[in-house]
Amino acid sequence: MEAVELIIKSLEQSQGNVNKALDGLTQQEVAWSPKTDCNSIAFILWHVTRVEDMFVNRMILGKPELYETAWQAKLGTPAGDSGGGGRYTLEQLQAWPVPKLDVLQGYRNSVREGTLALLKTLTPAKLDEMPVSTRFPGNVGALLSRMITEMAEHSGQIAYLRGQQRGINK
Repeated sequence: MEAVELIIKSLEQSQGNVNKALDGLTQQEVAWSPKTDCNSIAFILWHVTRVEDMFVNRMILGKPELYETAWQAKLGTPAGDSGGGGRYTLEQLQAWPVPKLDVLQGYRNSVREGTLALLKTLTPAKLDEMPVSTRFPGNVGALLSRMITEMAEHSGQIAYLRGQQRGINK
């Protein structure tokens, strides 16, 4: 299996896990958090999509993020946040406006479509190149490796929060 195939498979698995966890959830359930200083499913989904958007569009392609050009206004979430909420204070987290799940899903699908389009063009040599812009060390392959790890971590968090609300397989 080639490296790009492995990346695509990993992204597909994480997306499938998230889709399964989101299946049938209400808006109230995706907005729920176990404590005031914990993230909700919606926030985690937004964050992980922002990370993918940032890594692919800004860092690898050197383009504006889809969030900045089309989705921030639709989602009603804060502008100018380049970290996807990763460094939010408690006050920022509590003030974060929870978007509708279908809009979050639209943003997620739009970002993933772009990611897959990029991956289909990558060669082994391109994976060894340095990203256009990054605060993380390493080449494009290392950046994509970090991205798929982030996706896997957060898909587990989303599934866990679903389980807290609905129990196992309910």
